[in-house]
Amino acid sequence: MPENQCCADETCFDCRYWQEKTEWADNGDRVPAHISGDDLNLVARIDGKHYMVGPMNHTRPAHWLGYGGTVFTFRFHDGREITSNDVWAQGDIPQRWRDRLPDNAVIVPTEPRPTTVPFGPTEGLALENT
Repeated sequence: MPENQCCADETCFDCRYWQEKTEWADNGDRVPAHISGDDLNLVARIDGKHYMVGPMNHTRPAHWLGYGGTVFTFRFHDGREITSNDVWAQGDIPQRWRDRLPDNAVIVPTEPRPTTVPFGPTEGLALENT
């Protein structure tokens, strides 16, 4: 359904989905415990995209974490800086909802990491075939 032709009374799935996100914004940009299992998950909105940011997780396998456990650092407009390896994208915020869900953070660029990590004298090194 085109964005400008959504339901008039905001009762369709899309409207209910984004209405829930405005409730999270009103809750201090926190995901309610009944959704996430605790009250530690934050909401980041960056360049019109919505993310759920969990705390660093060192117990779950990476494939169970958002973005496969990729580490992101967020700087919120209030000055907080949060690093997480459990980030879930929740979609592009439709234009008609952006006044209610304005950006509240930026992603802090990270230093490039080497593509290989040596573990021993030769382990993990990219060796040329001779």
